[in-house]
Amino acid sequence: MNYLGSKRRIVADILPVMLARLKPGQPFVDAFCGGAHVIGAVPPEYPRIANDNNRYLVALWKALVSGGWSPPLRIERDFYNDVRSSYHARDGRYPDELIGWVGFIGSYNGRFFDGGYSGHNVKGRDYIAEAARNILAQVPSLKGVDFQSVDYANLSVPEHSLIYCDPPYQGTKSYTTSGSFDYDCFYGWCRSMAGNGHTVYVSEYTMPPDFVCVWEKEIANNMNKGRAVERLWTL
Repeated sequence: MNYLGSKRRIVADILPVMLARLKPGQPFVDAFCGGAHVIGAVPPEYPRIANDNNRYLVALWKALVSGGWSPPLRIERDFYNDVRSSYHARDGRYPDELIGWVGFIGSYNGRFFDGGYSGHNVKGRDYIAEAARNILAQVPSLKGVDFQSVDYANLSVPEHSLIYCDPPYQGTKSYTTSGSFDYDCFYGWCRSMAGNGHTVYVSEYTMPPDFVCVWEKEIANNMNKGRAVERLWTL
């Protein structure tokens, strides 16, 4: 999925670092799954839990993975605008999975109604068709994932799990569903999880001094329209 802050380009770098500490049968919990590129790359022999606070995103993943739903492959502007209006009005005219599909597939840069309509023919490029192909190609790798939609702090985590966190980055664009993210509370939750026997990893540019950077790489980044150093941290 084309998702703001997606780890698609670096999952091959960061996942081996985490898998090196993952024991047989140990659950892998993706607390902010977003575009699901990380959880989809985790070998299916491990119990996999994917969570995101955007209920429409999780409903979309569940519907696609179930195999019982065929989403519309064409999203015309009028339909996009109507679904967007329904989403903002919370009027219940469309199911959550359809709102998620239109919001992410039909919005420019996958920004879930924030970026405006992306379109089927923009200077000869069909952005919606490209986005649809990309997300549908991910579905087989997500079979067996337990998808949840709660605030990360309310997530039920099995004992001795490996928890991966890709929260909204400080000082960058975020989705409106991220709201006002409380970073101090998040840091405290990570420390609490580590203290309770979980292995915790966090993707971020910077973290408090008690977090240790175990991987870094400079990449082009759309969130700040330049280059940035992606880092993986642990406690």
